[in-house]
Amino acid sequence: MRRLADLCEAVTVGHVGKTSQYYRAEGVPFLRTQNVGAGELALDDLKFITQEFHETLKKSQLKPGDVLVTRVVTDEMKCGIVPTSLGRANCANVILIRPKPELSPEFLSYLITSPAAQSYLLERRVGSAQQVVNTKVLKDWPVPKLPIEEQKRIVALLDQAFAALDRARAHAEANLADATALLSNWVSATFAASKGIWREKSLVDVCENLDRLRVPITKSDRESGTVPYYGASGVVDHVAAHIFDEDLLLVSEDGANLLARTYPIAFSIAGKAWVNNHAHVLRFDDLDTQEFVRLYLNSISLEPFVTGMAQPKLNQKALNGIPIPLPEITEQRRLVAQAREIGEASERARDRYDLQIADLTNLRQSLLQKAFSGQL
Repeated sequence: MRRLADLCEAVTVGHVGKTSQYYRAEGVPFLRTQNVGAGELALDDLKFITQEFHETLKKSQLKPGDVLVTRVVTDEMKCGIVPTSLGRANCANVILIRPKPELSPEFLSYLITSPAAQSYLLERRVGSAQQVVNTKVLKDWPVPKLPIEEQKRIVALLDQAFAALDRARAHAEANLADATALLSNWVSATFAASKGIWREKSLVDVCENLDRLRVPITKSDRESGTVPYYGASGVVDHVAAHIFDEDLLLVSEDGANLLARTYPIAFSIAGKAWVNNHAHVLRFDDLDTQEFVRLYLNSISLEPFVTGMAQPKLNQKALNGIPIPLPEITEQRRLVAQAREIGEASERARDRYDLQIADLTNLRQSLLQKAFSGQL
């Protein structure tokens, strides 16, 4: 083992200080913390500085093969290698490591991302509001001193293994996206195929809009509450199938009659409850019709029915007039049952692909661990 400093020409911090006044639309690339990813540089969000400012920052001028490491860290130290294609460049608030010829930049990059190195370096963070890893920690870090050919062999093995893992991960993520969209795609296709076949009714003819029961609510209503108060903050789609009993407020019995006003969100609720003015409340006689309408409303854009610019709203009249394609109740029930089956299959598939992605991540870490413990 050798100190990292003994294997490098430089281990230093890039420029620290105000730089925005030197930014230009084009010029010398200027890499910052956000340009350093997990094992690579993200060069799609580059800033550029003037040539004159670049010349004044001698210490932070970059060369191809330099390894940049995040200095400000939370739960991971990230790093990337400066490519030849970047050309003349500079950096700020990141750690610049310039390996000597006896240390491969690729080997060092893989080493930094390994579990053992991450643990060692993160344990030595300092600071409270903003935690940093000092250059002294990196300089004193004991790293394996291997012949350059052995370093290159390990890098080649990891490159090959990680390329295969990346392909597998991309495949799993594509499958996950397909599984996630399974239900919404089926719903959209079902309603598209029914166009002109099912009769249309206005939403107000399908359910009861309870906005008319809205009454003022007072401070005392909120202070003497016994009835749940529901808001729309947890609604993911336009229309929520359920309202969850998380972080509920309570209102009084008198305030419990207040049941919504305007916003481009609607949902159904059974029983006695108060809902704030960021939601409409619709009550259905048949739960299958309720679910059928929910599926439809979530498959379309409500934008054509929304008014207002600064604060878009779906008012009661516009909501009531939304046309709903409606088959016979037996067909509604069949489609709702089919939607549930597809939704459950989609959820099972998502769980499976999530697990595959997690396994691939763990395998990557396991390979890094083996690489730097002499097991490859």
